[in-house]
Amino acid sequence: MTKLARTRCTLALTCLFVVGWASACGGDKEVLCPPGYYAEGVYCYPEKTGGGGQDTAQADTGGGQPDTATADTGVTDASADIGGAADAQADVPDTANPPDTGTVDAGKPDAGKPDTGGGSKNPIGAKCADGLDCLPGLECFSWPGGYCTVPGCSVGGVPCPGSSVCWGSDEKSQLCIAGCELNSECRTGDGYACKRLTSTWGGLDAQLCLPGGKQAPGTTCKLPLDCSGESTCITDIAGGYCARVGCGKGDACEAGTACVLREGKPLCLKTCTADSECQVGGGLVRKCVTRTDLGKQTVQVCLDSDKAAPVGAECLADLDCQSGKCTIVAKGTCQTGGAPCLTDAQCGASGPCDLAKEKEKGVCTQPCGKDLGCPTGSVCVSDGDALSGSCAATCQGPGDADTCKIPGTECVYGTPIAPPGGAATASYACAPRPAGSAGANCTSSDECNSGGYCFTNAGKTAGFCQLPCGIGKPACPFGTICVNSGLAFCERICSVDYDCPVQMACVSGAAPPNKTCSKP
Repeated sequence: MTKLARTRCTLALTCLFVVGWASACGGDKEVLCPPGYYAEGVYCYPEKTGGGGQDTAQADTGGGQPDTATADTGVTDASADIGGAADAQADVPDTANPPDTGTVDAGKPDAGKPDTGGGSKNPIGAKCADGLDCLPGLECFSWPGGYCTVPGCSVGGVPCPGSSVCWGSDEKSQLCIAGCELNSECRTGDGYACKRLTSTWGGLDAQLCLPGGKQAPGTTCKLPLDCSGESTCITDIAGGYCARVGCGKGDACEAGTACVLREGKPLCLKTCTADSECQVGGGLVRKCVTRTDLGKQTVQVCLDSDKAAPVGAECLADLDCQSGKCTIVAKGTCQTGGAPCLTDAQCGASGPCDLAKEKEKGVCTQPCGKDLGCPTGSVCVSDGDALSGSCAATCQGPGDADTCKIPGTECVYGTPIAPPGGAATASYACAPRPAGSAGANCTSSDECNSGGYCFTNAGKTAGFCQLPCGIGKPACPFGTICVNSGLAFCERICSVDYDCPVQMACVSGAAPPNKTCSKP
């Protein structure tokens, strides 16, 4: 693990140390800091100059050369690593007024210490000078001004108290971190910010009070702690990219950045007027590209590629898509249940559709048909015409939320329109299935569009809408097929039982070689 500080006590005082974690003790101390940081008191501060942790100078605060030997016998060498990014700024302890080393009164938490434990008042994230400033069971970690926490929380399944979250680069370097919703909930005076992490880094999607780093928006990074303020590290861009995740109406981006969708997430990306303003060195190429912000205004931002979003990605305007076609799938939500919608008819009994500009969503599509195929990773989905439709991203099967992220779409099993010179092969695709339409889930016929009825399981607890089809009727939408059993209706086709409503089965019936959802 990267050492944050090595503390040596020169007075015969009793000190509490935890192996692998920095702590403080009384008396004179000598502190060694990692490259890019200097020591002051018992804490390490980042150098004022340089960027990205590139400084290698260490400040001598002991009046002589830093002690490179191991600590005095009997005192554990305190070190720490949270993903290799040891931003250990801190307020210098007031030596004239030493901190109270008594146990904090659990009923009266210190001012400025976040209450993240609900009724338990566990001050995860609170300021501290040593472990005695924290409630029982917590240690003082040497982040700026000290940080009350539980180190190694994932080892042995140690739970984090209250609403705090166990976070770190690996199991050996995880801490209990205070959760947050607003920046004001964090110790901004000590350099902390409410950073939204994403599942692309560390498999975690959460908002946590973490120290801000030195890297400005648009610059390179390895970890969220490298980035200044509320920015986190977008790691699926080569070299990393510092950007705040989450922005929009009532949540404006900071100066010099604009709120732009990328991979379905609104990010505060660095604005620019030329490619030269985006370069970060290290052989990494950045471009100043034109996009639309969440207000549909044209902006120029720094990105690693000038390619727009592929078919199936979220969008707000045609400019956002490689295909040049953004299909709006929602302009609001149904009053009951909150499902995305375009019109009241899509909501049925759950309506009306409450329209709101900030709820508008689109998906990148591309026209397709018998003479026009789709890009790799997508298939041609009929939108009411047997010969033409729109390209939709393929998906893995029922519940594939990781692929079908666009509101108003779900992973549907159906038969796409055959590509030019090829044959139609049934597959899963992220397709819209509006409320009340053929194949949509229902429990009663009132939920189905005019002329249709709800075909339910034996207990009438779940089912799907069947709508009339055939001569003079609209073509059955993707995910259904017209079956004539005396009366012709669009039936929901399937591959496995999981494609069907609960307590219904996927069976061979009147539509070979397709199977349809029916009562078992």
